[in-house]
Amino acid sequence: MQMTPQWSLMMVAVFLVVGVSNWRRRRLKRAARDLPTRLFRQLGPEPEFDLPESPPEGLEDFAALQKRSLRVQHWVWGLALLWLVYVIYLAMGATQ
Repeated sequence: MQMTPQWSLMMVAVFLVVGVSNWRRRRLKRAARDLPTRLFRQLGPEPEFDLPESPPEGLEDFAALQKRSLRVQHWVWGLALLWLVYVIYLAMGATQ
């Protein structure tokens, strides 16, 4: 497969998606590791560490971190999607 400029530009979006997903996973893993055992056992399995329906006392900070990191992840995914739309626009000959 020939490496074209459009292919290289599309890979930027892939790197953004993979990078922010790994960033969020590392942050949640680090925060879950620092929890006491009693609270850690109430979380769901890795890598998402889902919270119970109503987070017990002590998991409020973890719940806030989970929501904040998810918001950042969705924002970067949106940015990657916009970038892909722009690259497709360029690939369709918008510069002619």
